[in-house]
Amino acid sequence: TGSFNVATRVIAPDFTSVDVVTNENITLSSFRGSMVLLNFVNYGCDPSLNNVVSEQLLAIKELGSRRNDFVPVSVFCGCCPPEVLRDFAKQNDLMWPWILDTDYSIVRDYMNYLRMYGYPTLIFIDQEQNIREITGYSGLSMLSAKLDQISEVND
Repeated sequence: TGSFNVATRVIAPDFTSVDVVTNENITLSSFRGSMVLLNFVNYGCDPSLNNVVSEQLLAIKELGSRRNDFVPVSVFCGCCPPEVLRDFAKQNDLMWPWILDTDYSIVRDYMNYLRMYGYPTLIFIDQEQNIREITGYSGLSMLSAKLDQISEVND
């Protein structure tokens, strides 16, 4: 899959929602100062997507074990069963915010990017909350390279 580089500064739309695993409130702007890997995924409601989505989530987990300079945040469409998400996160030790977008307000704010890639869509957000790049499914080395590019520009 190719990726879309954002040439102009586009501030990532902020949101506040509840983490489906921990029940804590999560606000995107609270991660200002860190790179954020915002990934839009669909798990448990479309079986044909479960494998690619679980591979993407496991790649993000592996990336997090290798570097600590970014925060992953997963946003699941409102049709995903919350108990399935909780079980999958706990079974695979995926310990970052998992947001169930029950009213589709977050999806709506990011719809232009989701139209490009479907699920999963990964949005790379820099330390100043600017959207820097958007891509579809990405393996570990590509994810790491994109984070490297963003951190180099902001050093």
